[in-house]
Amino acid sequence: MLKSIESLNLGFSDAQNYTQRGNKQILSEVFVKNAYLTKLLRANVYYLIGEKGTGKTAYAAFLSNSEYNNNKSVLKFISGTDYEKFYELKKRKQIDISGYVDIWKTILLLLLAKSVTDNEKVVSIFNKNNLPELMQAIDEYYNRAFAPEIVNALKIVDKSEIAAELVCRYAKVGGNTGSTLEFSEQRLQMNLFYICKQFSDCLGNLKLSKNLTLYIDGIDVRPHQIPYGEYLECIKGLAAACWSLNTELFANVKDSKGQFKVVLLLRPDIFNSLNLQNATNKLADNSVYLEWRTTYTDYPTSNLYKMANKLLAYSQDNKDVEEIWEQYFDWKLPTSNSGKREYDTAFMEFLKISLSRPRDIQRILALIQDIMLERDLGNAQTFDYNTYNSDRFQNAYSEYFLSSLKDQLSFYYSEEDYKHFRKFFDFFDDPQFTFEQYHVAYNKYVDYILENANEIPQFVEDPKKFMQLLYDSNVITAIEEGGRYFHFSYREKSPSNIAPEVPYGKDIEYRFHYGLYKKARMGRYG
Repeated sequence: MLKSIESLNLGFSDAQNYTQRGNKQILSEVFVKNAYLTKLLRANVYYLIGEKGTGKTAYAAFLSNSEYNNNKSVLKFISGTDYEKFYELKKRKQIDISGYVDIWKTILLLLLAKSVTDNEKVVSIFNKNNLPELMQAIDEYYNRAFAPEIVNALKIVDKSEIAAELVCRYAKVGGNTGSTLEFSEQRLQMNLFYICKQFSDCLGNLKLSKNLTLYIDGIDVRPHQIPYGEYLECIKGLAAACWSLNTELFANVKDSKGQFKVVLLLRPDIFNSLNLQNATNKLADNSVYLEWRTTYTDYPTSNLYKMANKLLAYSQDNKDVEEIWEQYFDWKLPTSNSGKREYDTAFMEFLKISLSRPRDIQRILALIQDIMLERDLGNAQTFDYNTYNSDRFQNAYSEYFLSSLKDQLSFYYSEEDYKHFRKFFDFFDDPQFTFEQYHVAYNKYVDYILENANEIPQFVEDPKKFMQLLYDSNVITAIEEGGRYFHFSYREKSPSNIAPEVPYGKDIEYRFHYGLYKKARMGRYG
């Protein structure tokens, strides 16, 4: 017998919650172990790339929650406070782009070193080096209170000369140097270079019994007080530091069963913004690209459908309930293709209003559950179609869709820019339009911007540039041959085409995504 709707634990839309002790079990049970996971464990993979909501954090959380296939993982989140420290150093002209790299290298090496000392089983029992002495130096610098977080590691910059002197003193105790060195408060990068060199030499000589990977998350959240250009320089330094450590140090350690590795969690557009050398090759050879897209025909065998079924099965007494999705969703909706099927299913309907992301499916389920509970329908053993079809749900889901859009755009634009961006929808009477109709609306929108914006957002400088932004953000789809083909950016995007261009042509029309209809005042979808 299936659990009631109110009894279902449907997990979290923010996968960071799964790193908490009480929430680790649900992730271990609902996580879909697929080819992406296998590839992510390869020694040459340094980037985990995917759109917001595709599960980047969930993959890193799953691997960091417990050891998996002789791989020990650590997940660390960058916060706004961390970036502020870099920004202050830049404003004081204490660092340039190479300085960013030096600081990030030092931070990453500190975090990995601390992970080794906290998990001694990752080191071969026959291995000997001076890591304990170096960590003693760090502990003394932090008054025995060093916690392995980025914000704490950054504090080494405050008094780098003292940290360098301590490292030098303890390195002598460990027999690593016999020279006498002097460190100065005015020579930040030289101090950091010395600390970095000591830890690089140390970790480079460690013999690991298993792999140890450090995942860095939170890169796609730019603090509003830090200008985009300054922020981009900072994460370019992070990317350069990771590449250097991975390819020049960790990959060349000899006679070690395991290997160190640093993996960055990145959105495709942010990866593209980094302008990395040989970026196409890095995508092909050194990245896992997460995408969950499927079709109305193929979804029963898709990873997305497997994830949804696992989510519904988690709360059941019997975890192996057959066709559990069909039992909870017995909907038979009007067919969208009478030549292929008699009716559409609930999952097809959810694909229509989503971007085929795990977070979208989880959020749809959670919203229906919440509204059913509000309506005293929690004892039901099926999800209620009328609840899904209600204005209450459509408003709530549209708000979720737009909040995801805001998060995505906030990497590049200000809060004020986003408010002006949302105003664009007011200049349309119909959600489907031609390029000529778009151009008319765009001109009216520009007039509004000129009258109301204190600063003109960069995205309105050119009509095609703005349409590309709409397409990149999955706000619009391009419709070809009267509806025979639908081109969404997320469906066209791939490792070989990470920034697809919006299609143009006399036979092409455009339509706003169903997910934003209600809040963009386009009416109801369906």
